[in-house]
Amino acid sequence: MNCTVIQRRLLAAERPEQPPAEIQNHLAQCPACRAWQRRLIQMERLIPQLSVPSSTAKELFLERLKAEGRKKKQNILVHPSAFLLPPFKKERALRKLSLAFTLAASLLVFAFAWWSWPRNPVAPPDLSRIEQAKLEHRLNNSLRVETVKERVLRLAQLADEIHGEARKLVDNSERLEQWSQFYTRIVSLHLIEQARQLPPEDRQTVLEKIALRLAEAESEATRLATQCQAAAPRSAAALHQIALASQKGERDLRTLLKG
Repeated sequence: MNCTVIQRRLLAAERPEQPPAEIQNHLAQCPACRAWQRRLIQMERLIPQLSVPSSTAKELFLERLKAEGRKKKQNILVHPSAFLLPPFKKERALRKLSLAFTLAASLLVFAFAWWSWPRNPVAPPDLSRIEQAKLEHRLNNSLRVETVKERVLRLAQLADEIHGEARKLVDNSERLEQWSQFYTRIVSLHLIEQARQLPPEDRQTVLEKIALRLAEAESEATRLATQCQAAAPRSAAALHQIALASQKGERDLRTLLKG
């Protein structure tokens, strides 16, 4: 199903916050339809808050019944048209006016929500770009450190943090793919490149610990990928990418230690 079908089904759903399973699967992969669902839920929560003018029809009807009872006790015949006195007609008019006012207010809320929705099924920029910019900034700062040893240590710490955050994104395959690509770039490119420039006397004390951490990262990523393979294949593929990058990074570091 495409985005247009999903959004129409959400609009027709009795409870858009609890869509069927096939719609939930699409929402998990589509930020645009998730935004549509959030706005639709917000609109439905606002409609019950509209004020509706109170009606006095019940009270007037009971008063007329009491009045008719008193007239019957006095043996006064009452014509059926007495129930259509001008006050009753006025009350019916007020009820129609109240209904029209409520309908107009509901349409106003719907029109405002429709105007605020995106016209295209393309999601607006989200926080992932901001996170990416922050990571790029930290990477650049790590590469600008004066000593090679400090650069290696900072890159290894950054890789550890990215791996830790990636483990929390199993349910968000799009962001997980982004973080796995950044992790691969740090480990396979920058970390290994800086490690090759490390003086031989520092390699044993620095690279051995980093190699062990990469081995742990590979094991953890492989375990998570196996667990979510059936339910989230895209997330599993991103985790496999992290595992492969960790494995290759550990192997390259072990080669430098032996050299």
